[in-house]
Amino acid sequence: MSSETQSGGPDARSDVIKKKAVLFVPFWRMVGHVGNNRIDRFVRWLSEEGYYVVIVCAGLHESVRSEPWGQEITVIDRLGLHPETTPELVGAVSPRRPNKLRRKLAYLIFNPDPAIVWARAAARHQKVVASLSGASFILSSSPPESAHVGAWLLSKKTGVPHIVDMRDGWLDEPLKPLLLSSVFRRWLEGRLETRILRDAKTVQVTSDVWLELLVKRFPELKSKVIVLTNGYPKLMPMPPVNDVKNSEADFVLIHAGRFLGSRLTQMPHLLLEPLFANLSLKPVKGVICLLGSLSEDELRLIEMFRLRFSEIGWRLECPGNISRERLLERLMQADGLLLLSASNAAIPSKIFEYIPTGLPIFLVSSKGSAAWRIGEKLPQASLVEVGCDLNNPTCDFHLRLENRDSYQRRLPSNFSEEFLRETFLASIALSNDAVVTDT
Repeated sequence: MSSETQSGGPDARSDVIKKKAVLFVPFWRMVGHVGNNRIDRFVRWLSEEGYYVVIVCAGLHESVRSEPWGQEITVIDRLGLHPETTPELVGAVSPRRPNKLRRKLAYLIFNPDPAIVWARAAARHQKVVASLSGASFILSSSPPESAHVGAWLLSKKTGVPHIVDMRDGWLDEPLKPLLLSSVFRRWLEGRLETRILRDAKTVQVTSDVWLELLVKRFPELKSKVIVLTNGYPKLMPMPPVNDVKNSEADFVLIHAGRFLGSRLTQMPHLLLEPLFANLSLKPVKGVICLLGSLSEDELRLIEMFRLRFSEIGWRLECPGNISRERLLERLMQADGLLLLSASNAAIPSKIFEYIPTGLPIFLVSSKGSAAWRIGEKLPQASLVEVGCDLNNPTCDFHLRLENRDSYQRRLPSNFSEEFLRETFLASIALSNDAVVTDT
């Protein structure tokens, strides 16, 4: 565990700090936040390159901590949107039930999102402003998009180049329903997005489709937009040595994560209907394990399929949430993996955990989507188009399960640690033409 920084902090070591990077990421240390995996890679790569890294994050208590890679500055989140992770909370599920009305009102009031209260406070925070002294760049990662606003304000104040890391689109395939239903809100946030992206030195997106959508709206950004996908886990568990099957089940299939957690289009039936149609083709028994902290709405929608699958010899299980380390172990012990991507541009991060297993993947997505493009290059993937004709299934997933050791397995190198590291460093190089200034 890191220790509290003593008087003088990292500035007392500035004579030995050759390069500094500031990461403006409110969600850092949040329980189960998938964005932490991406930022963890950034920190590791920057540290390997000799950077002193400063992370500015949100939490319930203000603190400044020294870390082996640099310093962590926690700015208090008055709205309580970003509680920090503590060791005893890892893998836990928040007991607080989401209030849909309160959430909707909050997004109506705040532009671009409620976390803007924290972002603006952090951009004025004395220790945060001081941390940019001598920095090579400041990087913000979204969602929430307000992170970009805070980092942009700091960049304008200090002259430090801004790198925008978009884990999802902003106006392209937005996560917020309000941007789809309100022309005024789209215009309002569009003004912010335009100013921030045009001022940024580099813009990172997570798929080729995000790049295509963004450059179509902003052709002038083409030279500074870089595709930096997520990637394989640094260390994957070894497959089990003793491959003995449960006598009660021929196969075990796993779906990792929530359905409606981020995108409302991720309805469980879009995966379960074609899966049922495919598994009905062969008289085998099995277990379908839906791992994750599923909401009451998700469990209710899944329950509608329990009897149907039971009638063809398959048992549906929803055991709840587990740690990422345990999840990777469970994936290696499965016979097949299930993936739904009801999005055109987004690539579910779990696909990068699925691919290294070499197991058959049942992938439901839109034809030509970012996830579909990846699946077309994977011998282990069985592709099913969203909304396909279930009376005439053409998917061969049931055959792949029975012959899972007979097909060629391929691990695309463009999702590897080495490839992504070089891409990230190239992104940083685009901002190196700016002069580093003292605040």
